[in-house]
Amino acid sequence: MPKSVKSRKSKLKVETRDRVDLGVGGGGAGRAEVEPACDLRAAPRSRSHVRVRAAQRCVSMSSSKQCFSSDGAQIYADAAGNAQNPSMVFAHGFALSGVVFDQLFAHQLLLDNFYLVRYDVRGYGRSSKPDDSAAYQSALYADDFSAVCQAFGLVKPIFVGWSAGAPIIADICAHISPCPILAAVAMSGALCPATSEQTLRPLLLDFIAKFRSSDAKTTLAVRPAFVDACFVNPASVAVEVKTAWIGATVVHTPNITEAVLNGHQPGACQDALTKLGGEGLPVMVLYGTEDSIQDGDVAVKLAKEYFVDFTAVSVLGAGHAVFYDALNETVRHLVGFGLRVCTKK
Repeated sequence: MPKSVKSRKSKLKVETRDRVDLGVGGGGAGRAEVEPACDLRAAPRSRSHVRVRAAQRCVSMSSSKQCFSSDGAQIYADAAGNAQNPSMVFAHGFALSGVVFDQLFAHQLLLDNFYLVRYDVRGYGRSSKPDDSAAYQSALYADDFSAVCQAFGLVKPIFVGWSAGAPIIADICAHISPCPILAAVAMSGALCPATSEQTLRPLLLDFIAKFRSSDAKTTLAVRPAFVDACFVNPASVAVEVKTAWIGATVVHTPNITEAVLNGHQPGACQDALTKLGGEGLPVMVLYGTEDSIQDGDVAVKLAKEYFVDFTAVSVLGAGHAVFYDALNETVRHLVGFGLRVCTKK
């Protein structure tokens, strides 16, 4: 197990951009007619941790920051909601960026209960994209998270990793001591990264090979196909959404794909995560039953024995982008889980 180290706060710097948006709105369409993960109306509430504002809609603010990690890499992050609420930090998956969470970050139920922060993982989006595999060591992913938390003043947030963002949970647990997260959610991803290859569908392996290709036609043609595969019904997805997602993949070039896949080895951090899991770190695995990229049933089977506080949620009919295919249902489960772990604390 990697040696635990404390986050290097002295090396983390922050710049704040001048973008402020007022009045973040409510949540769009989704699979709404389901029971939440807990009864949100009757959930126990702690004044210091949980502030539910169902009747009074507060003005929400969003801001963006460029954070500097321990190696000087710039990590783009933005936030939405009331900073006095308990916080959730979101990390996206392979080849994409934080733009994938746009609908989540406009969903009123989430905004009423949590302060939402998302960041572009190194190698993607608006963050630094070094082409040296040494720049993708697990310790640096943990430092990126620390930089984001410092920038937004977050203490013990809930970490939500989607797809390839899920293994960052293990990076954080292995390289920051004491554990800086209150709980973790693996959304359409392998909670235990040493087992991730067993959870992947053949389609994703084919996509990755094409992302790594030096043939321009091949590596460009795979991007819209990959984005389509994230949705259970890509024909129904708004063109502006797919365009934004495809655009995010374009800046992730084959040399960066190679560096990320060779450099990031979160499987070596799994023991630190499972140790914390045995001590009570709450985790949830949330996935769609129609996911063509990752097998959620396998991910649950390979992880649940290590955690004493383990929640598994399969969303019927949803694909890899479970939070898009079943927006409202996903939000209800995130909020229900989040309220429970906040009140438990």
